[in-house]
Amino acid sequence: MVRAWTIEETRPDDRKALFEAYLAAARLGKMEAMTNVGLHFLYGDGVRRDPKRSRMWTEKAAALGDDVAAFNLGLAYYFGRGVRKNKGLAEAWYRLAAARGFAVAEGNLVDILFASPEAHQLKEAVRIYRKYARQGDPVATYNLGLAYEQGKGVRKSLKRANAYYETSAKGGYEDAQLALGYNYSNGVGLPTDAMRAFGWFRLAAKQGSAKASFNLGLMFANGEGVPVSKARAMRHFREAANLGHVRAARWLRKLEKA
Repeated sequence: MVRAWTIEETRPDDRKALFEAYLAAARLGKMEAMTNVGLHFLYGDGVRRDPKRSRMWTEKAAALGDDVAAFNLGLAYYFGRGVRKNKGLAEAWYRLAAARGFAVAEGNLVDILFASPEAHQLKEAVRIYRKYARQGDPVATYNLGLAYEQGKGVRKSLKRANAYYETSAKGGYEDAQLALGYNYSNGVGLPTDAMRAFGWFRLAAKQGSAKASFNLGLMFANGEGVPVSKARAMRHFREAANLGHVRAARWLRKLEKA
């Protein structure tokens, strides 16, 4: 989807020639070439890194209507790539890219909106999440559940939150599976049900969730919904520890000494 040049597309000895070809086209007013020149200057591929020139060429492309250039400027201001971080400018460029039809930009925009303390921005974030949830997007569906659980942009409703989590989890989204595991385990808007919690944690763990593996370890260590099993607890704690989970590593050491 993104027309941006990437390292994998060319051999190292071709980068300078590729940059020069893009630069020649950009000087002739070719919009997409301007966007690529901006990326070359930003990352220093085929030319000495120059964030100022990167921004100049990218802004030229954006001014001509290039949606990718507008999106790249949003990324630059959000992450501070060659410019000072500025979420306000990032939001503005993402909005412009999204208005031009670049769908990825709307996904980045909604992250900024949902992190805002402003009520109108939270409501806009929920509107965007709802739009994509209706299209079957499991990530948007999960985030809509999160909005209802936290009362961000909508009236808090654990019932609706868990309903959205379940839809997302059934769509295979790991974070939603983990959320349902927590909520069934702790009775958050749902009847406490250790076996259902175990089932959702297991699905999330299969996708590489360290937190889910840690919780499975706790369940086997404490006999929550499953028989106590030191061996299985250690196996799950080891899985989580190998993924960088600090508490799992502590539990593993504790059980190894027991």
